[in-house]
Amino acid sequence: MQHPNPLEKPEDLLARARSVSSDTAGVLITSLREARSRRILELGCGDGTITALLHEAGFDVTGLDPSAEALARARARLPSVTFIEAHAEALPELRPFDAACFVNALHHVEPPAMTGAVLNALSVLRPGGLLHVVEPLATGSFFRAMRPVEDESAIRQKAVQAVESLISEGRIVLRDLRRWTRESRFRDLEEFVDYLARVDPDRAALAQGNAAALARAWRDNIRVRDGKAVLVQPLVCWTLARAEDSGGRP
Repeated sequence: MQHPNPLEKPEDLLARARSVSSDTAGVLITSLREARSRRILELGCGDGTITALLHEAGFDVTGLDPSAEALARARARLPSVTFIEAHAEALPELRPFDAACFVNALHHVEPPAMTGAVLNALSVLRPGGLLHVVEPLATGSFFRAMRPVEDESAIRQKAVQAVESLISEGRIVLRDLRRWTRESRFRDLEEFVDYLARVDPDRAALAQGNAAALARAWRDNIRVRDGKAVLVQPLVCWTLARAEDSGGRP
């Protein structure tokens, strides 16, 4: 695998990654099963959407998020699952996990704390445990359509740089890098805005305040198929290990 460049463009990162035909949950579940991981920590779990899929797949998953409101929804959905209110950059004392994951969550950590959050996640793993970091890149029609609501160009790139810098410095070890494209379908623009606002309720007001620009971005980027508007989002998943667990492997 090529040596990472923390400042590379999204297209270059995609070119380095191996393509897989799957979706986010499929990539994650396959990776966890391949490593025979059972106890999983999901950092930035939000309302428990991915947590639920991991739980249904048979994993003993613990969700962690700083938002009390999001965790209330997660607990209502999954009353038998343990959820912890905490920041990834300031983890409480935890029993070792087999694996941990950030799913579309690292770019929501404050930029100065991103590298610390990655290292913290690795620190709560058993020897040989793996961290899976899934991030959307600053490219694709979904990304372009949402920019009038929230332009995540800089913050998504900072998340990429945080991971790639740790790899290039030898502080963590890259085990695998995969890419795939998420396809989202919406009835109309209103449903798209509702989807965005579920992640961050403040986006509803931003959408209203930038309605004209949002309508243009929507019109320019959607592709209509079977009566639905289709938007695509490229994602990558880094599978990472602690340097001390590398056993001399690159």
